Amino acid sequence: MARIGYAMRGAAQGGQSVGADALVALSGFAPPTLHALGARAASGLSRRLFNLVVTNVPGPQVPLYAAGARMLEVFPVVPLARGQGLAIGLTSYDGTVYFGLNADRDSVSDVDVLADLIEQEVADLVETTREG
Repeated sequence: MARIGYAMRGAAQGGQSVGADALVALSGFAPPTLHALGARAASGLSRRLFNLVVTNVPGPQVPLYAAGARMLEVFPVVPLARGQGLAIGLTSYDGTVYFGLNADRDSVSDVDVLADLIEQEVADLVETTREG
């Protein structure tokens, strides 16, 4: 690594770009070794094994009641696993499909934009099927 750093500083000071083949020649490393170093460095960027879960759970297609009151809507909430960015849940109830978004605001700060876009696209799909 010290040899690569020294050579890279020299190339940067001279205004030269360095290709992958030059890096391999500089260090005497084989490409798999460089790949392993890169993978090890990249793994430190995130502890996430996955960052999105999408699930669909069919619900009852008949109205449900609680203490005589009819349930009008149902919105799924999928819990976030540690380090997960976004969970999207879909469910159906009484002939309608509902979706719910649960997001880590630090990694998906514009989840409201995603919700709006989903609503727009579903409306477009419904309109397209009515036209056809």
